[in-house]
Amino acid sequence: MRALKHGTMRAHVALALAALVLAGDALQPALAAGGFNYHDALTKTIIFLEAQRSGKLPPNNRVKWRGDSGLEDGKLANIRN
Repeated sequence: MRALKHGTMRAHVALALAALVLAGDALQPALAAGGFNYHDALTKTIIFLEAQRSGKLPPNNRVKWRGDSGLEDGKLANIRN
């Protein structure tokens, strides 16, 4: 199995989490008996993961306090992305 590029893996994780959030709406009545709000938990998890990103962030970044970071990592060692 070949390794996925970091950006590709990130996209797959984002799609999987989005699917879980959307499925959470459908599953919510069945899970309500347990008293857990899975939709809210998954939404907060996705926002947490978005806050952990580094590099050049997209203009639609939902975490407003998080700016671009790590743009020059590896520069001294001549490592490029």
